Amino acid sequence: MPEQTWSPDPETPVVEFRSGRWVFIGGLALFVVFGLGALFPDVGHPSASSRAKNFTPTAASFLFGALALGGLLVMISSVPRMHRFVVDQRGLWWGAGRKSDLIAWEELRAVRGREPRPPVKGDPNSKPVLPALVFTPADGRFATRHSALVKPLPDAGPEVELRLPNIGTVRQLTQEIARVRPDLLR
Repeated sequence: MPEQTWSPDPETPVVEFRSGRWVFIGGLALFVVFGLGALFPDVGHPSASSRAKNFTPTAASFLFGALALGGLLVMISSVPRMHRFVVDQRGLWWGAGRKSDLIAWEELRAVRGREPRPPVKGDPNSKPVLPALVFTPADGRFATRHSALVKPLPDAGPEVELRLPNIGTVRQLTQEIARVRPDLLR
């Protein structure tokens, strides 16, 4: 049984977001649309084109059934998960499903919020900047210990990032960290 680290105080505010929601909805749409096409291949008027005349209802049902099955698999593999963050005196708690983690304040030198930016126009090498919390860890093994939560930045040296879905979540977490540990924010 894995060790459970999620145990923040119930009185502490929780910052939440769902991941994978739009992929799930896209898979559901594929499943419904192509599933209906597979169930009712003869609906509509026959086409005048010669290609449609050679395409049998059985072949159409098979094709639409395969696309509906693909939509079902996309939907199953992307079930939305609720991510919860709590900031308290011990650190930043994260919980998603059965996974959880605690980033203790002693493991960090600094934290900053990063706002999203679109790619620079006219620069083909420019990439968009995604919203994230960027941590400066106290030691080099930080990214390994918290690999389920953070990713190392390729060109930022020791900094690691916690990617978040939107700037609102970044701002909420930054405000909560400022409330508890303002000395870490930069």
